Amino acid sequence: MTKKITKISAQKSKGRYNLDLDGKFAFGISEMTLIKFGLAKNRELNEKEINEIKKYEDIARAISKSLNYLSHHLRTEKEIFDKLRSLEFNNATIKAAIARLKDEKYLDDKIYAENFVRTQANLQAAGPLVISQKLKLVGIPNTDIEAALAVYETNDQMENALSLAEKYQKHYSKNSIIKQKQKINQALYAKGYDSDLIKATIDKLVFEEDNQQQLENARRTINHIWSRYDKYGREKAYRARSYLYGKGFPVEIIDQVIGEKENDGTGSDFK
Repeated sequence: MTKKITKISAQKSKGRYNLDLDGKFAFGISEMTLIKFGLAKNRELNEKEINEIKKYEDIARAISKSLNYLSHHLRTEKEIFDKLRSLEFNNATIKAAIARLKDEKYLDDKIYAENFVRTQANLQAAGPLVISQKLKLVGIPNTDIEAALAVYETNDQMENALSLAEKYQKHYSKNSIIKQKQKINQALYAKGYDSDLIKATIDKLVFEEDNQQQLENARRTINHIWSRYDKYGREKAYRARSYLYGKGFPVEIIDQVIGEKENDGTGSDFK
């Protein structure tokens, strides 16, 4: 059984048309579909041809939505798949659309991964572990991740890590040297660098042992926490000493500030 095209009219959306069969609206089509099947008024279509047109139109619409999504920046295959699924396209249509996009070089997970690594390394100074995790989240295969990370050489990683470490060192300068190293280590690990590179980076930093500064930092710290341990009575000094030790202050400085606090008969704070 065939149906005749009785009308093809333009929609408000540019490049879109309404197709009427036997005097009734059938479905919307794109200009791409119109040209592909040579559709024209009075042409008769059988059921198989109508189904092919609908299938092609679904794929064309999925491609159009994908191109709009891609217009902002590069996307991965997974991101396109998830986007089209959210728009309620079926799996067969999505796979066909993705295949077309790959053929026409709009989608390429390898190129995406390479660009992502360069951007994260150059602009964010991110380490390879964090970059790898982010790429996995957007569906990049492990082989493509490994290939992309190969261009992020150890020297470049070290340069980025050292630049970050120097900033962290300034930020944590009021802490004890041990605490500075701990915080720098934690910060670099959070940025995605491995333990060996972090150790090598911290070894390159110069930590100046300033006893007076250490003493002032310890006094400031104990001044902040001393009253907190009033409830422990005789254990107060022991608790405060453990806290300062945990902060990385040297034993001799801890002994000095605890002694000063204990000898302060009024219990007044350091100024």
